[in-house]
Amino acid sequence: MGYFYFSSQILNRASHSAVAAAAYRSGEKLHSERDGLTKDYGKRSVTPECHILKPKNAPEWASNRGRLWNEVEKIEKQKNAQMVREIRLALPKELNSEDQKELLISFCKENFSDKGMVADISIHRDKPNNPHAHIMLTIRPFNEDGSWGNKRKKIDQEVNGVMKKVSVHLTDWNQKETLVQWRKNYADKINEKLKEKGIEDSVSHESYKKQGLDRLPSVRLERTAYQYEAQVKKEAERKNIPYEPVTFYGKINAEITQINAEITALKELKKQKVIGLADYKKEKGYEEQFAAIRSSRVLSETEKSALTMVAKRSKTYVDYAVAKNVTIEIENGNWKKKLDNERVRILAEKNLLNKAYKAFQMDQKQVIKYGFIPSQFMQQMKEKVSQINEQQNKLSEDNEKYNSLLNKANNALTIQQEFTQKEFGVLYQTDENYSTDEMYYAVQYFKNHGKILPENEMRNYAHGKLNEEHIKLPSIAEQTRNISKSIFILNRAIQKQSKERLEGLKGQDFDAAYEASRKVEQYNLQKDRHEKDLVGNVELLRVSLQQKYSDSIEHISDAEVLLQLHDRNEKGLSSGKLEIDLQEIYTKFKRAEEVYSHQTSNPASTPEQQVEQQYSQSVANGLFQALDQIQQANQNKKHEADPTEKKQRRRYRGQELDH
Repeated sequence: MGYFYFSSQILNRASHSAVAAAAYRSGEKLHSERDGLTKDYGKRSVTPECHILKPKNAPEWASNRGRLWNEVEKIEKQKNAQMVREIRLALPKELNSEDQKELLISFCKENFSDKGMVADISIHRDKPNNPHAHIMLTIRPFNEDGSWGNKRKKIDQEVNGVMKKVSVHLTDWNQKETLVQWRKNYADKINEKLKEKGIEDSVSHESYKKQGLDRLPSVRLERTAYQYEAQVKKEAERKNIPYEPVTFYGKINAEITQINAEITALKELKKQKVIGLADYKKEKGYEEQFAAIRSSRVLSETEKSALTMVAKRSKTYVDYAVAKNVTIEIENGNWKKKLDNERVRILAEKNLLNKAYKAFQMDQKQVIKYGFIPSQFMQQMKEKVSQINEQQNKLSEDNEKYNSLLNKANNALTIQQEFTQKEFGVLYQTDENYSTDEMYYAVQYFKNHGKILPENEMRNYAHGKLNEEHIKLPSIAEQTRNISKSIFILNRAIQKQSKERLEGLKGQDFDAAYEASRKVEQYNLQKDRHEKDLVGNVELLRVSLQQKYSDSIEHISDAEVLLQLHDRNEKGLSSGKLEIDLQEIYTKFKRAEEVYSHQTSNPASTPEQQVEQQYSQSVANGLFQALDQIQQANQNKKHEADPTEKKQRRRYRGQELDH
């Protein structure tokens, strides 16, 4: 039996460009009005053979590839609108090029253009053993006057015994039955053509199962996966070691080959054949469906590129967990931190130059404190601005590269989420709303253990796996302490750079003074960002402590003081009275400060010990201020509660007493 391949996919506006897709498949340069760019993917080794078939009621411009797909993108305005249905099919190798073209044109005319679709056909013959065609089809029908028609309309329909307005398609092009019919029609066309040419061969659009064959179909490998497997196989032969597949689909195919061999062996055992094969089919049916989920998904070039990138970074075949980890790594990795730091550094230098320029306009001598020489200010300013522009351009380029990489990672993650959800649907029929993580670990449990995890154990199992594989996220208290320490360290750094700027100015080292000024600006920007982050965390801490200390906690604004109170409550040491707890914490810190003071008075004390001592002293100062605030608040409360004292205070202010 000959080889049959026929797949379909939808290109939507959110993830694809119809013009770019047409340019890639046809090999033409096409201008996209949507983004103003010309889509050009270079010359192919073999120029595609292209044809456009249009229905009778379509306008003449539908025969113009560039105009056609630009008009499609204009009419499909919704973010996730379906723009193109793409059919990918294999051409029978037994026929010559002319017969292949005749077969394809006839099939497309009868099934697509005569039914109201424009069919943009591109035949690819880059590889002699793999002639195939891409058929891009319009999804929206045309009216009789050549204008675009509607894809759907709302009608009254009974749903669960209640009449409701429901949206229905105006064509049957989106129905599963139609796709199955197209596949059958194409298989019939091939068989007719083979018979006409006297070739004793045939194809079938049906699966092995429907054909009654006790075999599992192998998975079609994408080009990148195929080449990677071939490279590994060649390397294994060179080293004279057994070849083992490395890609996900490669491993599935190896398993399918083994299964088919087992089926053949089972057929030879008369008594064991019926019982063994029945059990086998029940168990292996899931794996067949898993393989079909991935093999039936036709990937666009963008999606292939995304999955290839993730595979290279992870150095393994890609599934949901791998794609998720790569995405998180890119989002929080060193490259992202480097870009953020560079962005802050450039902004800090811009702020410094703005301050210097304003100072120059008011009093030229004032620019000295920013590291400029008054007589050379304009020339120095010009050089600095030029340098910043270069740095800004470089940052923009790096940002584009980073965003491109992140988009690929997110694209790969979306694809793997789709696979995981479909695999989960094979194992479970449930209305419960599970996260993709929970679905993934349930599917992995089946793949690893060969049995289905009970649904009531699914969430606990998934959360256990997540705790094993991921670092625990810091609590609000831990986050707040980290931010608070960062602000403290930045304050010290600002003081240090301010001193270095002063020393540079004294020694007339203007370059050093300028660099110190720039760092002061940079550290202030970072400090501002941390202080904004701190506000929300402080409020959360205060709310959590309010249950213990009532409204009196509102008088405390110092983050580290709130943290100390939080720690005390977590350890069960709280007295329940704010002033008492603050006093005990303050006493503890004063003792610690004496110890640190003794340590740091030693010339051999480390810089880390000195910083810790200064930080401890800063916390103690915050505690002292908090104690003072609470005592003042209590005193005011007492005065408000005492009418006599209140009147005395009003008399003191010169106010008239109530009679």
